[in-house]
Amino acid sequence: MIAIADFHAPASMIWSREGLIGYLYGLSAEKAQVDGRPQAVARSSQRLRGPSAFPAGLFTDDRCSELSAIIFSNACSIAKLNRVAVSGLGAPTGLRYTRVGMFFDRTPGALAGIPFCHDVTSAEYRGLWPHGYEPWSAELEVFHNPFARHRVPIELIPEAAHWFDQDGDLTCSSVHETSILWSQTMITEESARAPGLADFLPSGDAKI
Repeated sequence: MIAIADFHAPASMIWSREGLIGYLYGLSAEKAQVDGRPQAVARSSQRLRGPSAFPAGLFTDDRCSELSAIIFSNACSIAKLNRVAVSGLGAPTGLRYTRVGMFFDRTPGALAGIPFCHDVTSAEYRGLWPHGYEPWSAELEVFHNPFARHRVPIELIPEAAHWFDQDGDLTCSSVHETSILWSQTMITEESARAPGLADFLPSGDAKI
């Protein structure tokens, strides 16, 4: 297995996760009409979108069978180290920690995530996980190679989200109901106005 994180550009972890899925499995999502309503539909592709047209589908055949899985996190940062402690023990005196981002929408065919903005010390935020605080395992994902010579048992990393082939379909299984597609964490003075969702999203998009 190889563990990776994306630091190749400022805030790159906000948007690179989808590129990784496309690279490994040769899949992308496109908007299509299904039963009279717009939905996200998986499409296969041999190359990544963009000017590089880089070949996609590392896990679509047995050429990399010695690579069993890729471990990835879109929250491998100093902000994560802060939030785990702050959500469990509380913020340092005089400071407020606010996390804004997108929840994964588990509605079949959903076109976008669900925006959120939470104080990291709030009961609402802590209640997102059964631990009562943000766990280290949140945002940890394991992408399994269906052609691996040696399969990785899910029990090896039980609290991670696992992507694997199930009867020809790419399936994601997670022990946590909460899954965050991307996020940013802001540290502000406690005396200042608390940030809200409307501060970060275009008018009309702040729905949660």
